[in-house]
Amino acid sequence: MNKKLFKTSIILSSLRILLILSLLIWANIAIIESGSNNTNMPINKIITIVICFSLLSFLFIMMNFSLLLNYKFDENNTNIKIILTLSVLTFNIELFIAYVNKVKVLYKPFTFKKWTIFDITSISLLLALYFTVGFVTGLIPPLPFYITLTFKYIPLFFGAFILSLSGCITLCFLAASLTALMPGSYFSFWQFVFDFWLPTFLIFIANFFVPNIKSKKGIFRIALWFAFITIPVIILYFSRVISGVVYWLNPSKLGYDPSKEFDWSNNVGYSFIYNSINTIFDYTLLMLTVPLICESLLPIKERYFSINT
Repeated sequence: MNKKLFKTSIILSSLRILLILSLLIWANIAIIESGSNNTNMPINKIITIVICFSLLSFLFIMMNFSLLLNYKFDENNTNIKIILTLSVLTFNIELFIAYVNKVKVLYKPFTFKKWTIFDITSISLLLALYFTVGFVTGLIPPLPFYITLTFKYIPLFFGAFILSLSGCITLCFLAASLTALMPGSYFSFWQFVFDFWLPTFLIFIANFFVPNIKSKKGIFRIALWFAFITIPVIILYFSRVISGVVYWLNPSKLGYDPSKEFDWSNNVGYSFIYNSINTIFDYTLLMLTVPLICESLLPIKERYFSINT
């Protein structure tokens, strides 16, 4: 570890955090005021927005903390993928430049791992859990800003944690495609693609960022999970934004004028803000549950799966 670079990154990260926090506070105030141009925004929606932006601020701080920890305790370039990813997410140019030249270390030829009966059984079981949990949580009415409990993604993240890449791709592809059979999921082709298919299928990307949780303890281990969960959630967020613009805010597709939670004339901007609120709750939920479940079930991975899958 380059101590000079580490200290420099701490200072610059602190400045970036202050800048992002200022922008988030401004956005928070702007959204609340926009909702009160004609009528007062209900107090429950104001509370939801404040909580959302508070969580977003906290998670940005934690991503910076995770990046610095991964850099400080990086041994033999084992955390290159995580450091590069978090550098992009936190706008950390100095660490990105320091590690971008080490990308060649990451290259490994892809080899298809021959499946065993246990692999096939695991994929089937996780797929069944995905639909079962999704059906049960779907019975719970959504909160304001269409906040729902996305526990259904936990089996897919666990699959990314224990399965080989080919097994994880198969699991996510089946989960994404068969979702079309679930009630209330398919209204139009592009709505289904961006609301369900892409976010679900691309969870397999987490397989590239499986953390080496045995190398750290306590909060150091928690910091390693950010890249594993963050990348798929970012894809989920942008997919929801596109779906909102293409379908849910498009009167020609709905057949009527869409109702909005707050006044915002630009549909693209509204979709970015609206979906940031429900996605940040999903992100927080997954950050609290996925590491706990994966670490608790680590003996299954060690007993029945190769550590390098």
